[in-house]
Amino acid sequence: MHRTARIFLAATLGMMALTGVSAAIAQSTPVAAADEAYVLGPDDVIDVRIYGQFQEPFRVRIRSDGGITLPLIGDVAAAGETPGRLAKTIRKQYVDNRIFNNAIVNVEVVSYVSRSATVLGAVRTPGILPLVRPTRLTTLIAQAGGQNNGSSIVVLRRPGMAEQRLVISQIAGTEADPIVQAGDVVIVPAEVRFFVYGQVRAPGAFTLEPGMTLRQALASAGGQNDAGTERSIRLYRNGQEMWADKLDELVQPGDVLYIRTRLL
Repeated sequence: MHRTARIFLAATLGMMALTGVSAAIAQSTPVAAADEAYVLGPDDVIDVRIYGQFQEPFRVRIRSDGGITLPLIGDVAAAGETPGRLAKTIRKQYVDNRIFNNAIVNVEVVSYVSRSATVLGAVRTPGILPLVRPTRLTTLIAQAGGQNNGSSIVVLRRPGMAEQRLVISQIAGTEADPIVQAGDVVIVPAEVRFFVYGQVRAPGAFTLEPGMTLRQALASAGGQNDAGTERSIRLYRNGQEMWADKLDELVQPGDVLYIRTRLL
């Protein structure tokens, strides 16, 4: 074998050896607990891995009393703990009981059951969603597929609290966007519309925004055209017909504005 080939082979074997050592170190290094902020509760399923002692992780479901059972140490309180804190508790019990001198423990959540919220209404995929980590209200709506012809209003119902009605565009990306809690029910109502017809530039149906006035509704339709006038607007509301002489009045769901022709 030529000297150059021998050098290449030695270098290759050296790199392979280093790779093997690196892999071994990576396998023995404790893995960071997933979703550290998640608080465990009854019926959650977790994997408890004890590196260097057992080849496979122990998959356990947290009991209704909040505990789990592990080999050699018995019962451990799991509910109310994060995965990281539970891993430290398990390690301490193995070490304090002199079962393992230096146990390396990792806890990962397999099934999120105890902490979830419900999203209903005009979203693409309504249902029960797990709260894997701290989640803001608008993020939860996005996880449900986003609005599906839904209104800009979202209703938040939380046990023991009064119902909240929030405007999505106003809270998104701000501290006013609440953190969802377990048991919350989020409802995105169907889109609410009003109608503008007659002598306007773009007649039709429009989405009713919170706090919208009749003047703003008229602007949504492009305003009156050359043949129309703000002084001759009829308002049809709840089966009644009236003059719309106060344009700063708030629009109500289903309102119909009809801009009449200007008199010459």
